[in-house]
Amino acid sequence: LPPMSQLWDSVTQTLIESHSGTVTGVKSGKIAQISINWKSASTDSWGSGQFGTIPEGWRPAVVTHGTWSGRDGGSQRDFILETNGNFRYVNCGAVQNSGTFSGTMTYILA
Repeated sequence: LPPMSQLWDSVTQTLIESHSGTVTGVKSGKIAQISINWKSASTDSWGSGQFGTIPEGWRPAVVTHGTWSGRDGGSQRDFILETNGNFRYVNCGAVQNSGTFSGTMTYILA
């Protein structure tokens, strides 16, 4: 069996939880993968929103971007995870869908 420290790293953990959704993560060594499941979003052209702050130990080595494209063909979002743990999204372009969205990002840990 692997040491408990390695086993704990491989277990999915809730990193951010709010009335708007959750961000969960799993990590192995210096690699993390997080999943975003959010209930609503800004509809404004180039609007933005906050997911919250990713805890220490889960923060990226460099600013990391992920993307989301909606099934409606018109909604696109840029996920931005900063080295200080600030995690947010920015709409890309015109008016966006306000409904639920989800995505996954993989990155190197600090």
